[in-house]
Amino acid sequence: MTTTKIPSSFTSHDEWLEHVRQEIPADEQPYALAYGRMELFRTFHRMSGIPFPTQFTVAFEHIENLDAPERTVALESLNNTIFRSLTTHLFNNARQTIFADDTHLPAAPQKHIEELRSHLARKNPYFALWNIYKTGVSDHSVAAVWEEYLLHELGSRGVDEIDFARAMVELDKLLNHYRDENRALPSFAFERVWFLHYLRGPERMAQTRAVLGMLTAELRTCTSA
Repeated sequence: MTTTKIPSSFTSHDEWLEHVRQEIPADEQPYALAYGRMELFRTFHRMSGIPFPTQFTVAFEHIENLDAPERTVALESLNNTIFRSLTTHLFNNARQTIFADDTHLPAAPQKHIEELRSHLARKNPYFALWNIYKTGVSDHSVAAVWEEYLLHELGSRGVDEIDFARAMVELDKLLNHYRDENRALPSFAFERVWFLHYLRGPERMAQTRAVLGMLTAELRTCTSA
């Protein structure tokens, strides 16, 4: 395989993506992108002072010896496992800071989701933007004017920022469905949603789409059951 530089070797993520497109053979690019994603996780662990779990290092050493395309599939699966582990770790630490013990954790799904929505409204500026907007307009005009309001507020930022804000509308609708039906969120959904806005670059939208897809699929499964 062609030697792959890692994202931190470049001044921006876009520059690294351009390197992959221009310098890495087409059949090796999916693995290079997956490898770069793993390195982003490693960098986040290092910068946050969180030890990178040994089992992930061992798993990657095994993956390196696989052939394509199994190698890419295995690495993407490992990346998802790393992300779940990381978000769970961050979430647990955050909750320990907020609560003295677990007796304060809401048991009912409805209360659990309300806690999550309250957190997003306070800490996720993109979710907060939507929350402020929808509470200030009548129901019939929400969808019609939201795009105009969004572009006015975030027009000077990149497309990724605007897309993430748009995704918060869908997230809000899905959370409302779960809350209104008093339905528990899928495993790890709470933690992943809690920390989505802390992610940067393509990883944020990739994880956002994955979370929205998971929430939607779970609702469809329950509806068809």
